[in-house]
Amino acid sequence: MKITVISKTHVGMVRSNNEDSLLIREPYLFAVADGMGGYAAGEIASRATLKAFELATYKLRHEQDADVEKILADAFDKANEHICLMSAKNQSYAGMGTTLTALYLPGDDTAYAAHVGDSRLYLFRNRALSQVTQDHSYVADLVAKGKLTDKEAFSHPQKNMLLQAIGAEEHIRTDIIHFAVEAGDILLLCSDGLSDMLRDNEIADVLEQNDLTASADILLAKVLENGGRDNVSFIMIALAAEEDGCDE
Repeated sequence: MKITVISKTHVGMVRSNNEDSLLIREPYLFAVADGMGGYAAGEIASRATLKAFELATYKLRHEQDADVEKILADAFDKANEHICLMSAKNQSYAGMGTTLTALYLPGDDTAYAAHVGDSRLYLFRNRALSQVTQDHSYVADLVAKGKLTDKEAFSHPQKNMLLQAIGAEEHIRTDIIHFAVEAGDILLLCSDGLSDMLRDNEIADVLEQNDLTASADILLAKVLENGGRDNVSFIMIALAAEEDGCDE
């Protein structure tokens, strides 16, 4: 399938530096990382994590029969080890960490996702938006247990309390997901600077009514209009049949 990729990143309306980082290696590997920590440490964590992750996925691009799920899981482990080591060696990095959500497209009709934290991967198909990943957060856990509704979770004061992140602990539990993709799909990787400011139905409305370029511009504009309380970053990937254009 043919792909079209558009990305956006913005510091937002409140923060002074951007702790989000994006990895875009068309047409196969994409990731978003949302860093946290002391001054500049979050930015360092997200960038260093993406670099370590990409290096550890070398086999995906160079081995024909690579075990995709194992390589992705190992790459997350290596990224986690790298950030933990950086924190241990430099006191100014103590406590830093980052989310990491990655997407691998091998070029057939399958997609693979790997995920730790509360950045997200969405799938927009047939005018409906679905969240592929599950947030590793206190509030998401309450929703999963039936103690909160999605509506309550959106405005919950503790919705950004993570249960796990890259660099937070020695061992992580990476979610590995594989699913079918088809022409007409839009895949959206984003930091919580987007998902915290726009509800899923608002995102879906934008994707339904506009082409890819306009959708990206409108999503960013809406986040900033709503206050832009955090850095916001996202990657949009539109899939089309080889003979078709990506924007209809």
